[in-house]
Amino acid sequence: MQFALAAISLLPGTINAALNGSISSETARGALVCGSWVAFGYLGQTVGLMTTTPSRACVICSLNCIFVAIVAELTRVDSAKGRGYDSDFDLRKLIPALIAVAGVAIIELKGAAGNPTLGDLICFSQPIGFGMGYLQLEELMKKEPAAALPVSGIKLAVVALAACLLFEASPHVASDLATAGGVGAAAATAVEGARQSSLLGVLGGFKLPDFTPILSSPVALGAICYTGIVTTSLALWVESIAFQRVKATDASVILTTEPLFAAATSAVLVGERFGVSDAIGAFFIVGACIYAIKMEDSSKEVCSEETKICVVEEL
Repeated sequence: MQFALAAISLLPGTINAALNGSISSETARGALVCGSWVAFGYLGQTVGLMTTTPSRACVICSLNCIFVAIVAELTRVDSAKGRGYDSDFDLRKLIPALIAVAGVAIIELKGAAGNPTLGDLICFSQPIGFGMGYLQLEELMKKEPAAALPVSGIKLAVVALAACLLFEASPHVASDLATAGGVGAAAATAVEGARQSSLLGVLGGFKLPDFTPILSSPVALGAICYTGIVTTSLALWVESIAFQRVKATDASVILTTEPLFAAATSAVLVGERFGVSDAIGAFFIVGACIYAIKMEDSSKEVCSEETKICVVEEL
């Protein structure tokens, strides 16, 4: 419901952009691919959380900044070699991402233990899906900066559709995890019960979720509206605008500050304790952002002394 509401909120702007020619067919196809990667990350997150803890899932998700840094550096090296220049993989580009992930781990794990689960493995779809989404979005915004809103709308529509498909498949997913020992049979039964109690749709066995409990609760309805419109559609729209000027590698590091802001907000609004581990983690995350900026400022183009042509250009 969150992603459906988010997609609907951007639908008028997306349609208007398509009618006015503000988004090309190539960019629209790229947005579909970008949305598919993001949906892959969200679906893995949802299924993974059936058998792992939110703290572990959060730390695994933060690995997207390392994934983005590796892919971006490999792309740079390949591009340089394709132009006939010799270039090596610069491991220093991974340092900010590694520092940021360490900070997230300090904030989220806080001594959490336990054996690895199937959910941990499934959650690795997050850094891959979200990371590829960032890289794809960076390319789209470079080519067509004015298409930030329709690109965001298309992405959200793809994620909403994927969420709907996951709902239809959820009893089978829970059953398979129960068979594999990943989730208890009681949980699988609960999912199946929710599935059977959903409203029958117009297409054969297709079922729609029962939104009655949400619609009858002002608190739940307000939460859905806030998360759908403010933290999803508005946030992704602003993210697309930001990617016109910010590289995916830098953005992925900046986005690791999310648990830091969550901890600080909880301390202010809910009265949760902002402990020593939170402070240390914050130091690591903020330090990673500053280090990334310093690396960007200190990076120099390597030019040929004879021709003054740039050999490796920082993209």
